[in-house]
Amino acid sequence: MKRIAPLAAVLALAAAGSASAHHAFNMYDNGKYTPLKGTVKSYDWKNPHVMIDFLAADGKGGTVMWSVECSSPNIIGRRGWTPQSLKVGDKVDMVVHPMKDGKPVALMVKVTNPAGQLLKDKD
Repeated sequence: MKRIAPLAAVLALAAAGSASAHHAFNMYDNGKYTPLKGTVKSYDWKNPHVMIDFLAADGKGGTVMWSVECSSPNIIGRRGWTPQSLKVGDKVDMVVHPMKDGKPVALMVKVTNPAGQLLKDKD
């Protein structure tokens, strides 16, 4: 029994460390706001983060697939988002914080859906 308590404490600390690391957003350039126009390819309303795959113009006549991370459904739901806010095929305008390393992965700031509704993830 004396061995179980220290082991439980170590496991609890390890779990807490990985949980806090998961919510770090330092890989995104939060000082940069990148506008994107394009088409929603997927909209996954699930925990821990809502995710949007988005095909955007690359400015050179082609397209780039972006993976855009949003806050949790609970957080963005309080800001007016619903599971029906976006649909596959929707043409939308987004503003995102891109990854610092230049990969087409981003953190959502706001999106305007086809109905003209402005949905914010960050203020």
